[in-house]
This record gives sequence, C-alpha cells and structure tokens, in this order.
Amino acid sequence: MFTPKACTATCVLDGMPVTLTYFPDTTVLRITDANGRCVRETRWPAPWRTLLATLREFSGRDARSELSTLLDDIPAVPAMA
Repeated sequence: MFTPKACTATCVLDGMPVTLTYFPDTTVLRITDANGRCVRETRWPAPWRTLLATLREFSGRDARSELSTLLDDIPAVPAMA
C-alpha cells in the first residue's frame, strides 16, 4: 500500500516560529509551535504548492494576523463530477 509522505515547512507566522505539516492523503494541515504543540489543525483542500505560494505571498506584505488570514483564505476546490 502506498502512503504519501507528509510535506513540512518551517516559517514565522504572527511573530511565532511554526512548522506546517501537510498530509496529502487526508488533506490535514497541522500547525505546531517550536515546542511541537499543535496550534491549529484544519483541512487544506489544495495542493502543497498552493500553500507554499500563499505563504510566499504573505511574506511579501505586512499582515497583522497572518495565520488567521491564511486559514480564512483557504482556496475552494471545485467539486468533482
């Protein structure tokens, strides 16, 4: 059985270093702090590359609440027919 490998990235959101872990098979996105405690867990219904592009977009502007804004702007995925 094939088990996709989780994708991870470390960055600073809302002034706090965090690790983003995305599980492509379940679309779970887990955000943990520097101590490994889960800050937030949600579904990210878009590819990992879309998440990285969104993070790059945030890094280029001054967002006061980047984490909240990021998770509020989760892209919609078109329904499959």
